[in-house]
Amino acid sequence: MTDISRLKYIQWRPIGVCDTGVGKERKAKMFTRTDLAKVTSLEVNRENWRQQPEVLQLIQLYAHDLARISNLTDKIISPEIAEIKLVGAVLGHEQTPNLNQESADGRVQFFQLYFREGKTKKVSSKNLKINDMISLVVFLGMTSMFLIASRFSLLSLNSSKKSVSVCSTNRQEEKYSKHLRDLRKSLVFELNRLPAWSTFNVARTYCIGGKMSVKQQEQRLLQCLLKVRNRTKNMPPASRPSLNKIEACARTLCQKELPHLSASCKRL
Repeated sequence: MTDISRLKYIQWRPIGVCDTGVGKERKAKMFTRTDLAKVTSLEVNRENWRQQPEVLQLIQLYAHDLARISNLTDKIISPEIAEIKLVGAVLGHEQTPNLNQESADGRVQFFQLYFREGKTKKVSSKNLKINDMISLVVFLGMTSMFLIASRFSLLSLNSSKKSVSVCSTNRQEEKYSKHLRDLRKSLVFELNRLPAWSTFNVARTYCIGGKMSVKQQEQRLLQCLLKVRNRTKNMPPASRPSLNKIEACARTLCQKELPHLSASCKRL
């Protein structure tokens, strides 16, 4: 940066703000043409600029930018203006900046800023209590959501275990055949609730049916699962019907390696 030294001038021509750095370490921000016109208006002069709110507001605005580039504010967390002085300066150029062409000899003026550490706002005990309460509410909310999710997962797991248990019982009991029918009916019910239910005609055909032999019931169950899974695989996960129960039962049946189910089990 240019070497700026204090001089006394009669003329009124401040062209920016600067810090108190020495020599080339000094930083400065030049006024824009519009702001320069405000500072050097007829109503403002060397004697009354401190009583001009618009001038002081401009200095505050430029001080914010100057504080970010100044070497004197590196260790200051929240810099603020401690003092403002109007100083004369000599710029190390043959020609002065465009904003100060009238001072052909290079003599200009700056508002020199002294920075200090600003006052940090203390957090009141009331605010701390409010923050603690908010954190507690958020924590309890997250804990409740986790417990609810765990509960639903546990219910789903228990339901699947119950389905597997029934599919592992005596295949000659009526209870067994009824369970296979109920699984298919439940899946048809879910398909009918989908927005595009009318496009699932083929899949529903494999899931309906009344009384059959045990082997036919088992074959129809696997065919139902395969058709529905193939038809819904491209749907968004949130929109797909739940296949947990029927899949659990199908896996149990395939583990028995029943000859009449071998073709379907290979496709699962």
